[in-house]
Amino acid sequence: MAKLKSDSPAITLLLGALIAIAPLAMDIYLASMPSMTRALHASPEHVQLTLSVYMYGWGVAQLLAGPLSDRFGRRPALLCGLGLFIAASAACALSTNVTMLIAARGAQALSMATVAVVPRAIVRDLYAGDRAAHMLSLMGVVLGVAPIVAPILGSHLHVWFGWQANFVFVAAYGMLLLTWVGYSLPETLRNPDRRATVPAVMRANFGRLLRSRRYVGYMLVAAFTMSGLFAFLAGSAFVFVAVLGHSEQGFAFLFGAVMLGNITGATMGSRLVTRWGIDRMISRATWLLLAAGLTMGALAWLNIRHPLIIVVPMFAYMVGLMTTMPQATAGALTPFPQIAGSASSLLSFVQFVVASSAALTVGLAFDGTPRAMATVIAIAAILAFIAFRLLVRGNESHRAAAESA
Repeated sequence: MAKLKSDSPAITLLLGALIAIAPLAMDIYLASMPSMTRALHASPEHVQLTLSVYMYGWGVAQLLAGPLSDRFGRRPALLCGLGLFIAASAACALSTNVTMLIAARGAQALSMATVAVVPRAIVRDLYAGDRAAHMLSLMGVVLGVAPIVAPILGSHLHVWFGWQANFVFVAAYGMLLLTWVGYSLPETLRNPDRRATVPAVMRANFGRLLRSRRYVGYMLVAAFTMSGLFAFLAGSAFVFVAVLGHSEQGFAFLFGAVMLGNITGATMGSRLVTRWGIDRMISRATWLLLAAGLTMGALAWLNIRHPLIIVVPMFAYMVGLMTTMPQATAGALTPFPQIAGSASSLLSFVQFVVASSAALTVGLAFDGTPRAMATVIAIAAILAFIAFRLLVRGNESHRAAAESA
């Protein structure tokens, strides 16, 4: 099979399918979580740990995934990550208690670190600036399908075969991607950095990134924006099923309705970013995030019990997320082509540690109402709005003032 070319639509599809594996593995079993508490004789808090551990492990491991791909190349990193993912998914399916499942989910998270980091580094290998943001938005359209399909598919697999079938399915999906990458994906890293995994070099690279105010600004915008999504992932199954009384399949369709915002936002972003540019796009998108987050928080605290108070604001939030995240990623990575893997690693690490903390907060604060989830989403939107204006826009103002002086 011939290797894909950088301008081929197939490479966009492949990179989108790769980054979609992460939300697929995270979302496919969400509808099963309330039932898994009974099947595994575990508390809701312990079952939610299978999500939190996955998120934290995914984030921490990404600190190494990027430097490893800078050192050994993008293809070897992806092939190893996908191999581990298949084995870990099989272990999840074979788990007989919640402790085994948490451990297997941790291993799954380690594999996901590579699969999350490397496709974005490949985009930076091939493109820069608005072109990279456009490519990431197109990948986001593919990515947007996964959160819609995953819970619907997972709910049916749960009803037909049991919760274990969800992990069998993602293992099979991983095998398909392993074959596709092995036969079709070319190596895009032209000059591997043989010192990229030396601890002193890693510290120097990360230090260089953290001294860039714009990098930190884009990184925090992405982290806080993703925190709202993770809060929804952590709380939505319990809110829709346990609080509002919907079935697993009913939850899947409500969740899918929210995630249509993914595709809507990614499609809008891919068309508008080349016209508006990265910063103007983020500026407008964070206004949408703010409005959606505050609306959901207010409705939840008014104690209105209806699925639409979650679905409608969260749909709008997802549109804002998908018109923010690709642009923030491109803005952070573009100035650092020589260390794109390390820049992608640090970006992903901070995103997932911050967002996982938001998810954990929802689990710990859950009180049998939507308030905890909605409040964390509102706070995340506020912080994303502020971070962009203080660190990215504020940096432009300081620089303009210095030039005029």
